[in-house]
Amino acid sequence: MNQEKMGNFIAELRREKGLTQKDIALKLNISDNSVSKWERGINAPDISCLTMLAELFGVTVNEILNGEYNYKSKVKDYTKLKKVIEINDITKKYGKKVVLNHLSLNVYEGEVVGLIGANGIGKTTLIKCILNFCKTNAGEIKIFNMNIKKDYEQIMNDTSAIIEHPDFYLNLSGLDNIKIVSLLNGINDDDYIKYLIKNLKLEKDINKKVKEYSLGMKQRLGVICALIKRPKLLILDEPTNGLDPIGINEFRSIIKNLNLKENTTILISSHILSEIENICDRILIMDKGKIIKDIEIANLKHNHKSLEKEFLEVISKRDYNENN
Repeated sequence: MNQEKMGNFIAELRREKGLTQKDIALKLNISDNSVSKWERGINAPDISCLTMLAELFGVTVNEILNGEYNYKSKVKDYTKLKKVIEINDITKKYGKKVVLNHLSLNVYEGEVVGLIGANGIGKTTLIKCILNFCKTNAGEIKIFNMNIKKDYEQIMNDTSAIIEHPDFYLNLSGLDNIKIVSLLNGINDDDYIKYLIKNLKLEKDINKKVKEYSLGMKQRLGVICALIKRPKLLILDEPTNGLDPIGINEFRSIIKNLNLKENTTILISSHILSEIENICDRILIMDKGKIIKDIEIANLKHNHKSLEKEFLEVISKRDYNENN
């Protein structure tokens, strides 16, 4: 075991998650100095801390001990995974404008998949089509191997979503809105609701009327309402809009825990590339109504590339090919 190499890797993982040494110390209930010594290669974490670090960073204990990602262990055999979302050659037009152009994609069980691209290239329209909020002109969409048009109610029993800005009863409190969503979904789990309220930092404001909420507070409330029924599939369109850095960090923890502990499949759209990179297993780059690149985050890390660099290279290459 090379302590210096391991320390550098721990520091790299911490920065990828957007955490400070103090954040790590608080989560592991140790001193800031201990984390500092690990990262400088002076000391190594004991087995208990190694286990907690591995869970926090989404890596294995052996990867921390070796001081690098085991790329081969992260390459998935998709032939053995169930398809949760299956989209085959869909087209969506508004008048003469083609928004989705013969688009196909798959999202597999237990994945966290990011959908990225410039504003106005069809991300929200795609999500609305997946949820049957708007009709496609051609092609087929299946969720849990069921047709979204024919089996909509059954699919929605296990699916939650936040599209753009969530709507609420503005003259009711945040808690009353949560209770309504719980009642509609037949949920009676006060402990889980308290956990969500605490971790989305709404404890102090949960009894205020929603009309008094800021945009960020409404976004937090929307995430709580989406997670209440512990969905098998969670679809999020720009969920961190209006959240401050602390809120984004807490949101990331909620999503990762939900995926890890509940095996929830998550499709998340965002323009914040660094955040998507920290949350997702796989990234779909969308441009002009099509998926133009499917990227595994493990592959990016193996090649020491950032998502931002990869995204800009892909878009630049596409623009060059189209103009020449």
